[in-house]
Amino acid sequence: MLFQGSNRDDQETKQIIGIVIRFLKEHKALIYGGLLFLSLIPLLLKLGKKEQPVKSKSERYISSLNTVNSLEKAETYVDEQYALEGLKEFDTAVYVKTATRFTKDRFFHGLARYDFADNWICYLSSKIAWDHFSAIVDPDDILDHAEGLCSQQSIVYMELLKKKGIKTRSVGLGYKEGPGHFLTEVFYKGSWHLHDVTMEPQWERVKPDHGSMAYYQQHKGSLFPAYEKRLSKSTFNKIMERVEYGIVDTFPARKMLWFHRITNVITYVIPLYCLFAILVVILKERPEEKRKPETTLKHVIPVVEEWEKFNRS
Repeated sequence: MLFQGSNRDDQETKQIIGIVIRFLKEHKALIYGGLLFLSLIPLLLKLGKKEQPVKSKSERYISSLNTVNSLEKAETYVDEQYALEGLKEFDTAVYVKTATRFTKDRFFHGLARYDFADNWICYLSSKIAWDHFSAIVDPDDILDHAEGLCSQQSIVYMELLKKKGIKTRSVGLGYKEGPGHFLTEVFYKGSWHLHDVTMEPQWERVKPDHGSMAYYQQHKGSLFPAYEKRLSKSTFNKIMERVEYGIVDTFPARKMLWFHRITNVITYVIPLYCLFAILVVILKERPEEKRKPETTLKHVIPVVEEWEKFNRS
């Protein structure tokens, strides 16, 4: 009896699967239409989306710079500000200072992430798998937002400097689970110089200002006065326990950048594929026109033979 019950359940399962398969085959256009509608929702939401930045009261931020919403525009703006210095020859240190000032004024501290309208695959991945899947790393997309974490602002900063052939490398402090921080070292005047565009330390309180991280590590406590109004002594010491340098002139989040770009392309490919599939289904389901019987030699020869026989008789 137990085996009979099991067989009966298997048969019912197979019948249900068969019904589902038949339904899918018979209603392909309807199914693709539903998928097309769902895939178009994020794109339609993006058309009506407006960024509403919240002004930070604790750090530098100029909301009018929100119009600088791409890396190309950022480079143009920094170049224009640098030109006001009136220097005849290119001064790397001055350009770095100009780019630093722009980055500090352009963002306030906060996480810039993809929402459902921007990239629904990244958004859902962040909800289901890992929260950081929606954290933006593409510099052009970061510049679509008013806020940015230390890593995000530093990415824009480094990409700006790399466009001018200035060497940069990322400096990660602390731990992924926290506390942690993200800074940049820039190479000019024959050595590396530490820059922090996010936390805005008071460099005038340390000597030398903008020295290398290696120098500050060798001289324990020499960097803390710059961060004294931003971090507690215990937190500062904790993040200084671990220092990780990035590869010179290498994007610090290449894998995530590719993930974001590929998924962004997919969000556009899916509706196009569904539309194409609907057209294919419709064309296949159109009734074929009745073809007129073709006159061939096979039909003609018997008629001719019969005619010849009739004439002979």
